[in-house]
Amino acid sequence: MAPPMEDIRLVQNRETNLLELDLTGKDLYNIPDTVLQHTEVEVLKLSFNKLKTLPKGISRLSKLKYLWLDFNEFEEFPEVVCELTSLEHLYLSQNKLRHVSPRIGQLRNLKVLFLHKNELNELPNEIFHIPSIVDLHISENRLVELPEDIGLLENLTMLRGWDNQIRRLPDSVCRLKKLRLIDFAMNQLQVLPDGFGTALSGVEVSLYGNPLVQPPFEVCCQGVKAIADYQDQLSSAEDTVDPCLKMLLVGETCGGKTSLKNALVLNKSQLVDVLSRTHGIEITPWDTGNEIKVNIYDFGGHEAYFLTHQLFLTNSALHLLVVNLSAYREASFQVEIGRWLDMLAVRVPGAMVRVVGTHIDKMSPEEVRAKSSLISDQIVTYQADREATLQVIIDKLEHSMAHPAEMITSCNMETSFQELSERLDKAKKTAHQKLRIGQVVIPVSSASGLAGIQALREEIVCMAHNSQNFPELRRKLPRSWTILEKLLSAKSNEADCPLYITMEDCMLMGSSAGLPTQSSLINSLNYLHRTGAVLYYEALPRFVFPNPTHLIDIFKALLKDHAEMKAEYFKISWLTPIERRRIDDNFTHQAILPHKVVSSLLKQHTGQSKEGLDLLLALMLNFGICHRLPVPEENSPARAYSTSDRMYLFPWYLRRLKPADVQWTMYPQEDEEHIELVCQMAMPSPWGLFERWCVLSTRHLSYRQAWENGMYAFSQADMSVAIMMQHVEEGGASTLHVAGRGTRECLTTVWATVKSIVSELHTLLKEWPGLYTDTFICCAHCVKTHTESPGYFSGELLHHTAPGSVRSLRCPRTRELVDVSLVYPPATPTDQPVSKECVQIVSQKLSKTKWRPLGRALGLEEGDIEAIEVQHSRDLNEMKYQMLLCWQRKAGQSAAMSVLISALRNTAVQENAIADELETLAK
Repeated sequence: MAPPMEDIRLVQNRETNLLELDLTGKDLYNIPDTVLQHTEVEVLKLSFNKLKTLPKGISRLSKLKYLWLDFNEFEEFPEVVCELTSLEHLYLSQNKLRHVSPRIGQLRNLKVLFLHKNELNELPNEIFHIPSIVDLHISENRLVELPEDIGLLENLTMLRGWDNQIRRLPDSVCRLKKLRLIDFAMNQLQVLPDGFGTALSGVEVSLYGNPLVQPPFEVCCQGVKAIADYQDQLSSAEDTVDPCLKMLLVGETCGGKTSLKNALVLNKSQLVDVLSRTHGIEITPWDTGNEIKVNIYDFGGHEAYFLTHQLFLTNSALHLLVVNLSAYREASFQVEIGRWLDMLAVRVPGAMVRVVGTHIDKMSPEEVRAKSSLISDQIVTYQADREATLQVIIDKLEHSMAHPAEMITSCNMETSFQELSERLDKAKKTAHQKLRIGQVVIPVSSASGLAGIQALREEIVCMAHNSQNFPELRRKLPRSWTILEKLLSAKSNEADCPLYITMEDCMLMGSSAGLPTQSSLINSLNYLHRTGAVLYYEALPRFVFPNPTHLIDIFKALLKDHAEMKAEYFKISWLTPIERRRIDDNFTHQAILPHKVVSSLLKQHTGQSKEGLDLLLALMLNFGICHRLPVPEENSPARAYSTSDRMYLFPWYLRRLKPADVQWTMYPQEDEEHIELVCQMAMPSPWGLFERWCVLSTRHLSYRQAWENGMYAFSQADMSVAIMMQHVEEGGASTLHVAGRGTRECLTTVWATVKSIVSELHTLLKEWPGLYTDTFICCAHCVKTHTESPGYFSGELLHHTAPGSVRSLRCPRTRELVDVSLVYPPATPTDQPVSKECVQIVSQKLSKTKWRPLGRALGLEEGDIEAIEVQHSRDLNEMKYQMLLCWQRKAGQSAAMSVLISALRNTAVQENAIADELETLAK
């Protein structure tokens, strides 16, 4: 149906002064003849309609410069647009195009061409002979190659081609001198063109989701400068790395992992009893008898070790999920298989997984076949359910984007569309990077006879030889990197290997290996860290840990089950009976230990100096093994229940149920307002996420009471504001809740506290790249009226303030009117834009090692950071200053004080003093 005549009228755009005709979202099947009469039109918006063709008469719009045809139903390229020779911007995204006409080469003034999310297998070469193009978007198609002629686009600044099947980038991309962004994530790239890093210095590069070998993906993650450094080092001298596969044995405790490792390595049976099971992680080299070497990581199956396990998971490893087939039951799938697949899916999306069934010597052949078939069917169902869940999310988001009139929760349709687009990209990325799980269970016995072990050995070697599975096994590295790895390896094998090497000593090693600068050394260390050879963290830049397993052995002192942990501190001889009882009460009920006890336990196992012990504690904080609680001020009532000693919370030891004395009712009181944020996951929460979130949130809270799946506390800013955090598991999915309550007068504090806690969660979620989450604001009216199934507003509203003219919104579920102040947070002092004075304060006081982590915490890409470093390498303060300006430019209106303050408090930055100063300045 054509829109009414009065709706079809030209409007002069205030910003561009161009004559514009906007028919977005009008459900048009054909373009009304009236449109073709407006021959003066310069901008024509026809997005979100149902168009399949264009009338020939559209060629009369000879002055047209901008044409939006995205989100329609074109299957054939509308060739008539090639006659619009004044066209500068052409948007044909989100259609069903299978080809593009070569006549597109007639558009000699074309600057912007958007063709993403179609069904294109190839592009006509004529596109690459339009020198005026500055922005080319060809993502989400079926492209397998790009022609060398792409290098002719001499004015190109933006090149996006993510989510295709492109196997190589043409060498000519290095000739694109004006390029500012190149995004080929989620393709099939293995090798980058020679000179890529140097030629594209200062360009923002995105390459995640590719099976990169040259340079290794670990290098590409560090940005263009790291790529250039790698390629320069490689050009001077290279070594072909001996193929060495990292193989991780994971699964429930007593599943037979260690006995399986012994059978593979020793080629004989050496069974392990319960008392000798693996604690933590053990690494064993295995010579397979051919060119492939394997390092086997044997992971202890007890929950206490799950946290450190995640530090060693990598996408490039083979993961054997070991299951006791003899004891397996259909109902135990989630515990014995499902939750391990969940952990791998969110931590190392795209990883290779095989399921190995052990103890078949205790079963008949029929039982082995039946249980193997059962597990195979359950895995197929698991994958199908996960894919279906993500597809439902994708379909809903695409439906919302295709029906803009339904965007009722925001008064700014453009903002809503951008938020939906970002969520859709994230959902598609999650769906794309799925685990590669073998469908067939491999049955073995590690007992005498080694049934199935030879077949497993052959399967592992066969998988390793397949370059599609592990292309990085045959990579080349700069000789300087392999020399450094050998030097560090020799150090780690010494009988008196130190816990750490200082950066100064490591610089000497790097210099002898041929790494003359600190940046080239750090690039090599980052690569070795990601391959598991060493541990190196930017949060602790002065230290390198040459033997990761030695470090994990030390942490075993504080990673035990509850009873073992109590037995350890009861052995401490210098504790008085009252102290021992007080410590035991705190640990039993609150999972808290004082600094002197933690230090004593570590010293028993390490004999480290005070500096070494302090470093270990810093590492444990960095890993999230424990968290330091704030010490109450001297005049605070909380000091009556605490001491001046530092206290550490070990949330993994919280076992109690919700205490009966928690003063939180199901529904708020009459004079209370209720603000609640909900974070939903389509799968069980990653192990440790909720516990770490609670503890990181304590910096905003006072008088906390914690239990296994919840925490109750009060806002540090106002003790009359109560906060409840909860973790709910239901039907294979997880939900994290944070709710705040207070009187109407305290509503600003309620919002501010909830926002701070949600910010902590968003920071943590970055550690699980395969986890898709959605955030919602629970309808406060529904909660207040005891509605059984409340409505939910988009969680993105948390980052906006209510439009001035709006006083209420309708609940998405009940359609009841809700006070806008209970949906949008109020504008606060820290929501104001970051002033020039604040930028100067941060750039002057920020530690020299923290400007990169702060840039990442603010959402800058590695390419942004590298470009700043290249352009201002001689002036550290200027680098910090330009980094903040870059963030302000990219974030636009979202570059608020609250975001900067939150980033300064990020665990990788920890510049709390500067954050406090900015908060004071804002007030």
